[in-house]
Amino acid sequence: MFKLFIIYPFVLFIVVWLTSDVEVGASLYSFSENHIALEFPKASFRSDENPEPWFTFYWNGESARDELQQINDAVVK
Repeated sequence: MFKLFIIYPFVLFIVVWLTSDVEVGASLYSFSENHIALEFPKASFRSDENPEPWFTFYWNGESARDELQQINDAVVK
């Protein structure tokens, strides 16, 4: 059970990470510049007939800040 729930998901995570284009933007001075962009598979693995990624994920720190502020306002009131 340990392999099924710990080892295999970890190995899958590493394989997906290595076969994806990952961009991390971090800034200490501006929260809105913090972002993570992930495209699977890497551009070098895509064919010429279908150059679009199968999966795209983008997260921006500013959106997380707004959502946390809404949760904080709901809890405080």
